[in-house]
Amino acid sequence: MHVPDALIDNLRNGICIPWCGAGFSKAKGLPDWLELVRSIIRECKRNGLGDVEETELNTLLGRGHLDEVADYCRDFLGEGSYRAFLQTTFSCDDDIHDWHNALLELPFPAVFTSNYDKVIEKSYVAKFRKLPVVWTNHDTISLWRSHAAKSFFVLKVHGHIDRPETVVLTSKDYTNHIFANAPFMHFVQRVFLSNSILFMGTSLNDVYIKRILEETRFLSGGLGLPHFALFLEEVGPIRSRFLRDRYNVTTIRGDILVFLSSMKLLLGSARA
Repeated sequence: MHVPDALIDNLRNGICIPWCGAGFSKAKGLPDWLELVRSIIRECKRNGLGDVEETELNTLLGRGHLDEVADYCRDFLGEGSYRAFLQTTFSCDDDIHDWHNALLELPFPAVFTSNYDKVIEKSYVAKFRKLPVVWTNHDTISLWRSHAAKSFFVLKVHGHIDRPETVVLTSKDYTNHIFANAPFMHFVQRVFLSNSILFMGTSLNDVYIKRILEETRFLSGGLGLPHFALFLEEVGPIRSRFLRDRYNVTTIRGDILVFLSSMKLLLGSARA
């Protein structure tokens, strides 16, 4: 399959970082954003949510108001039950999936993920028999140090399930994440300016991602490094052009495993 030359060149030069969205963890049976919010409603129902409230929440969900539903459900459950629910929902086995194995065979300097789960970390342990360095949105100083040292790390952009205070799920969380965590946002912005980002398992509808892409395109005057997004299904010419012109993102259609394997063949070397 076709892999852009610029993507391979930037990977070879150590300036290509993958961003793994919820679709990357679905391969391990974990929920995406919509499935997660549906599960939270069911959890609230098990904890005494009334029929009227359940109906309204499902109506809001159907209209796309996921953040409002998540806000209500978190308050309804209370912090303790909410955190316990997330821990249970995002638990997974230690087996490595083909996608994650292929991801870790490429010499990416880091892996960014919006997922809370530990799939990437467990895959890393299964493959290399050691723990990777893992940072979250609360670890900006450590992130700068790892990035400057060119030392491989995993960044949990929306938080880590084992550190509930870092998890970004509700609209309140997003507000705090964007407006009350300026040093972290600056770090991510700088990475986007100096690296090609390869998005996989995400629809690119995340307001957070689009904000960063818009900012970096503005700051670079449209002359920054190109970004890429891999989609399983065909992206029409209108959206492809919009993503390219608005966010400097080139769309690619293909299977994740086939694409990563093709990258490895073209690169001619794997991570030692």
